[in-house]
Amino acid sequence: MAIGEVDPAGPAPGRAVNIGDVITRLASEFPDVTVSKIRYLESSGLLEPGRSPAGYRLFSVDDVARLTWILRQQRDHFLPLKVIRAMLLDGVDVTAVEPQESSDVRPFRESGRSGEIASVSVRLEELAAMGGLDVQVVRDLEKHGLIEGIDAGRTVVYDGDALLVVRVAARFVQHGFDVRHLRMYLVAAQREAGILEQVLLPLRRKGVGRAGGEARRLLDELAAAGASLHELLLRRSLGPFT
Repeated sequence: MAIGEVDPAGPAPGRAVNIGDVITRLASEFPDVTVSKIRYLESSGLLEPGRSPAGYRLFSVDDVARLTWILRQQRDHFLPLKVIRAMLLDGVDVTAVEPQESSDVRPFRESGRSGEIASVSVRLEELAAMGGLDVQVVRDLEKHGLIEGIDAGRTVVYDGDALLVVRVAARFVQHGFDVRHLRMYLVAAQREAGILEQVLLPLRRKGVGRAGGEARRLLDELAAAGASLHELLLRRSLGPFT
């Protein structure tokens, strides 16, 4: 069977499409998706496309919607596959595909935070379950300063920022990273914050209102620029692998 799995008989009858057509359809939103990636998701039990008489994979409209949903959970919410699998087993509606953001760049203070995540207030055990990590791993994240609890009476709860950190950390842990290695990102962020604060403080001293809005806009701009610069320099440093 060819790498691209293009059926020599031509397009599949009806509404089903082959794996090459699926990649073409998803290319604008997921330019990095590959045949190998889709095959891996299938081997992990997350996809179950049909087959043509010649043995080629055939993806229905629902299959494509399911794949799109899975890719968005990985990209937007940093969910590990075991959490995605559990959500699928729970019967989540994957056909109601979320609309794409109108802009690739959102304000720094809002990026990655849906209304649901922004209102999160959960205990550590719940945080671990929502993030797809073992409780001890989440405790290690807190030990190394990557998440912070909030005292709420006799208990400690964690907010949406903590959930986002846990979900991102899960991606690293999934690939064998030790939590202590993630502390380098915290150290780098703290150093960057110290430098940006020197630029933002003069605006803050002007008072609230317009000056406060200017400071927030400047923070959004500089944070986005910093993230882009970090990615560019990282790719340059890893030249042989990019």
